[in-house]
Amino acid sequence: METLTALVVDDEPAARRDLLQVLASIGQVNVVAQASDAIAAQQLARRHRPDLVFLDIQLPGANGFTALDEIDTMQTCVIFTTAYAQFAIRAFEVGAADYLLKPVEEDRCRRAIERAREILRRQSGDRQNGTLEIEERGRHVRVAMDSIRLLKADGNYIEVVHERGRGLVRRTLEGLLAELPNDQLIRLNRRQAVNPSAVQAWSGSGQRGLRLVLHDGTELSVSRRRATEVMNRIRRRVAPRVAG
Repeated sequence: METLTALVVDDEPAARRDLLQVLASIGQVNVVAQASDAIAAQQLARRHRPDLVFLDIQLPGANGFTALDEIDTMQTCVIFTTAYAQFAIRAFEVGAADYLLKPVEEDRCRRAIERAREILRRQSGDRQNGTLEIEERGRHVRVAMDSIRLLKADGNYIEVVHERGRGLVRRTLEGLLAELPNDQLIRLNRRQAVNPSAVQAWSGSGQRGLRLVLHDGTELSVSRRRATEVMNRIRRRVAPRVAG
């Protein structure tokens, strides 16, 4: 069985030590880093890209739910660890793989790890097959990654606009773009990325900024910092007309 990498986040050294002992007893989990606050957790998650994050909810400065905002749950499974059972429903609502009460019991932790392992296995299969699971009108559906036309990040979610409709996925924009085929989408700003083939017209310049018009009539603004790169990428992929 493949060993999973893990990040342990808890502001109490004793709690981290107890969890490390449980993980050592279970085996097949390699703890690559530890953190005691939300900011450090986000930084270490980006650096190590662990398979698992054991994340305490009550943290100094910001809670575990805030830390989760910057963790890509398609690359990493988050397992919340806390002494407070009332957060369980919210934990699953924000995309956690599981929820463990302190002190963490070995058997319960083992089941959480197996649940996370299965989630990671399924997500890996989706990436290899070139598909993305999104939620559309209450249903979970898979769409081909090469059918994606526009991504719009909003809070903890991304709206995915594809050839046949649109839906939501709980991801970071940076993480999702890293999985898509090279040059499929152009990042316009912090919250949006577009497929050049979806662009019908554009106006503006690299100095003044750009306005894009998509085939469905959607208008998008490009930050001045990215305008020149976006315009060059569009010209290489398509030959759009200048918007009036």
